[in-house]
Amino acid sequence: MKRKQANKPKPQPAFFYTLVYLALRPYLRLRYGYRRPKSLPIREERGPVTVLGNHASNIDFLFSIVALYPKRMNFLVSAHFFDQKPLCYLLRFVQCVRKEQFATDVAAIRDMRSLVAAGGNILLYPEGEVNGTGRTGMFPESTARLCKLLRVPVYAVRTKGTYLTRPKWGPSRRRGRVETDVTRIATAEELAALSNEALDARIREGIFHDEYAWQAQARIPFHAKAPAEGLHRMLYRCPKCGAEFTMRSTTHEIYCTSCGNRGRMDEYGFLSPAGAEDVIPASPLAWVDLQRAALRDAMRDPAYRLTARCCLQYHLDGHALDHVDVGEGTVTLDRSGLSYEGMAEGEQVSLHFPLSDLYKFPFSAGLHFEIPPATRVTAIRPLEPAAVWKFVLALPLMKEAVQADAEAH
Repeated sequence: MKRKQANKPKPQPAFFYTLVYLALRPYLRLRYGYRRPKSLPIREERGPVTVLGNHASNIDFLFSIVALYPKRMNFLVSAHFFDQKPLCYLLRFVQCVRKEQFATDVAAIRDMRSLVAAGGNILLYPEGEVNGTGRTGMFPESTARLCKLLRVPVYAVRTKGTYLTRPKWGPSRRRGRVETDVTRIATAEELAALSNEALDARIREGIFHDEYAWQAQARIPFHAKAPAEGLHRMLYRCPKCGAEFTMRSTTHEIYCTSCGNRGRMDEYGFLSPAGAEDVIPASPLAWVDLQRAALRDAMRDPAYRLTARCCLQYHLDGHALDHVDVGEGTVTLDRSGLSYEGMAEGEQVSLHFPLSDLYKFPFSAGLHFEIPPATRVTAIRPLEPAAVWKFVLALPLMKEAVQADAEAH
């Protein structure tokens, strides 16, 4: 459907944006100990700019607003958030650009080019979603091509500490310090000379951030009443006995119900064994890497299939972001793609999404993962909550395995 001309985003109005900045700056200073960088070259740019950021938390954009001011940013936002009517009105009011997630969106590109031509500045998060681990995740190489299309200077804003403040797996908010740095990736003149591959390499270097590597040096305490609560929704495999979906978490501990393996989380977000016989990685990210390695090893078998009982969900309410269960069945990920066999709205259905059409599974930890190519906004809610993260981890590894198969033949 062609979008109405009236809905096209415009450059941010100076008065309103300045009010937001003046309200945010003291709030972020008091709540997160955030200090705005004193001098940044981007603030001296007279024309429009493109800014790219790492995305470890849903509050990253707040720090970007303060860090980059007086540059007034228009944000690229997933189309799903425009599907909720009250929120849609707010996003349009604050001049956000609507973008279909993990898909080529000609209308979004047109809107961004129009914004830049009118003097607006674009801020986008190439990962396309909050990454969930604190380490910058994969994003498409088309980001470099987009930057070249916009033909304005490109900068990177890197936010540090927001993951440890609000990890995707944890309901508990933590009080700690957040920092940002801003670097220039390419001038407008350099964009024309750089190849897509060279620009892509600069972008990846510019926005890459590993929260735990940073925290190992920064040693900033992040205080919470229940820092480990919800951790088992991401750490589903016991590193001692190898059992899956047997991990549970309490306020400060994570443990295995199968072998009793137990670890504790400290105020810095790191993990340690509770006893001499326990086997616990040093951080949640290191634990995720072990799970990833186990999946990669299992996928050496061409017949490997990841299967789970689940509920199929649709987005039915235009006034809410929530998905609704419409039937129960089985979801399977294998080398052919993702399949669902089961019920939907009282009828037996068979859905299949080819692996080549899948890029990422946007997810809510312990709740569901979404399928962006679906004609309706569709999600899968595994009956085992921790299986959400296993499917999220498995998708890029399955694509990797298929590529390895092709290269071998």
